[in-house]
Amino acid sequence: MFTIDKQTVLGTLKATGSQDPDVLYNAKTQLVQMSKGMRGYSWIPMICGVLLTVTVIGAFVGIPAFLVGLWLRIKSGKNLKIADETLEEYLQSIGVKSRLAAEGTPQPMAS
Repeated sequence: MFTIDKQTVLGTLKATGSQDPDVLYNAKTQLVQMSKGMRGYSWIPMICGVLLTVTVIGAFVGIPAFLVGLWLRIKSGKNLKIADETLEEYLQSIGVKSRLAAEGTPQPMAS
């Protein structure tokens, strides 16, 4: 399973060799593409699990399928949150303001 940790994000950001917030944001976006896909596809086992749970026999497969979908959704949300937080920390450490902080707009909440 693909897991994003703080060190992976920092390594990716440093490997760009740039201090441009747009370049760094693009590097972070490329890193989290798999997590975004995983978050979208997590609905499939959740919906199938709910539909299978309608029958008693299908519940043996439906409940674990729903739980797997829920686990994928939570894991991808954590990956995205770690990537966003690490990008903001890195931008602060190199003394560069992100586009969102520079414009004074509220930063999006990771769900």
